[in-house]
Amino acid sequence: MTLANWRNEPDSALSYFPRAMRTAPEGEPSLRLRYVAARSHALFADSESVAAVLEAAQRDREAAADRPDELATVTGGEFAFGDARAAACAAAAWLDLRNGEQAARYAREALQVYEALPSPRRPYSQINGTQIDVAAAHLHMRDKDGAADALRTVLDLPPQKRNVSLTGRLSRIEHMLSQSPWDRDADARQLAERIAAWLSETSARPLT
Repeated sequence: MTLANWRNEPDSALSYFPRAMRTAPEGEPSLRLRYVAARSHALFADSESVAAVLEAAQRDREAAADRPDELATVTGGEFAFGDARAAACAAAAWLDLRNGEQAARYAREALQVYEALPSPRRPYSQINGTQIDVAAAHLHMRDKDGAADALRTVLDLPPQKRNVSLTGRLSRIEHMLSQSPWDRDADARQLAERIAAWLSETSARPLT
């Protein structure tokens, strides 16, 4: 399902969903499938289905608390999901739908989980990527000041802390700022120029 979404084939992703749900254990595996399905529905611009599948995921979250998944907890890595990743996934779905309020809500939920971790364990890339998603949500809400505030720490990152995921997300922000209603706003243009300089400086270095 994830690979199909990456190929922009949400119809294929959703065709796998019922079979996957029949096979997946209750708890985190089912939870993850629903969040992936939310991304698929968002690619179809189906906000009602996104809301419904995220509501159903709350029941899987409750089940996950009593049924730990060994693949997620012991193997971890790509197989781990958890609350932060789930919230970030939901935020991305709402961003695809240009629903800034819902996207900001879920992105901030993800940030709260990340920032509650001990400092050495905080995933700086995920935190900064989620901050960019918060900025995008504010732009959808016509709040350029909120977007600029969310990007402050990202734009201050040293080049060695930047990666492909962050540059891709920031490029989308730059594109948003070039569109109406921001294309004639002086402050928005200034922010876009800062992002362009960041991207230009980063492109001169090999990215991880």
